[in-house]
Amino acid sequence: MRVLLSGATGYIGRAVAEAVSAAGHVVVAVARSALAETRLTDLGYETVWGDLRRPESLAGAAQACDGVVHLAATQDEDMAASEQAAVSALLGALAESGKPFVYTSGVWVYGSAPPGRLLDEDSATDPVAIYAWRPALEADVLAAAGSGVRSIVIRPAMVYGRGGGPLTQFGEMASDGTPRYVGNGTNHWTLVHVDDLACLYLLALERAPAGTLVNAAIGEPIRVCDLALAATLGAGFTNPPAPWPQADAAAVLGADVAEALTRDHRISGDRARTLLGWQPAARSPLRELQA
Repeated sequence: MRVLLSGATGYIGRAVAEAVSAAGHVVVAVARSALAETRLTDLGYETVWGDLRRPESLAGAAQACDGVVHLAATQDEDMAASEQAAVSALLGALAESGKPFVYTSGVWVYGSAPPGRLLDEDSATDPVAIYAWRPALEADVLAAAGSGVRSIVIRPAMVYGRGGGPLTQFGEMASDGTPRYVGNGTNHWTLVHVDDLACLYLLALERAPAGTLVNAAIGEPIRVCDLALAATLGAGFTNPPAPWPQADAAAVLGADVAEALTRDHRISGDRARTLLGWQPAARSPLRELQA
């Protein structure tokens, strides 16, 4: 299978590209700069020029491939518009082809979990404000199953592993050498290792039925204060992390981001395991983060 992959130079994209290639598929990576093209070519991938802000540049490449994994995002104020345009172009290019299209969403579409419960794919969405547009775009992707696209949406939980990912935020929010977490840290996040996540993308690409929505989450939810301690020990901080009042964090990060980081995201990934046979490795995230 020739697989068009956007975001192949990113944190998750690198792992997905490796998994797809190792399974015997050809990775056709989207590059929007000469530097990215060189990096991707050096890794042994085919490349094609494309840009989310020019969605027509993606459509022809999608038609020439046997499937698409979409991981790239502009991560700026134009993200909603660029994502909507890019996804629309890709879905249009794949219409009536039966080819897979794997779209990357995230668990920020959920609100906090009710006491004693895990959030699953049937739970109501309540996205953080910066991702208010995402549930509707997810719905468009899933609805494309009716237009002959084998469409799949993956919602990764908090991703860690390989020394990167969102859990580096605790160190990035440090003040005077003391790392921080927003709020009192008693909220929980469910994790997924980037290598296990890459395996799920491969399974979705190869076997997920059209119109599939799955969470990528594994293991027991962990308190954010405990995650912060493990992650910052692993990053070499000597001072333990301290709570950062939400109101103070909002003045620096923005109210939406500060509020998002206090959500209690206890997420179930059971559907991915039962539907797709996903078998993440046995892991101890806190020990891995400290290593």
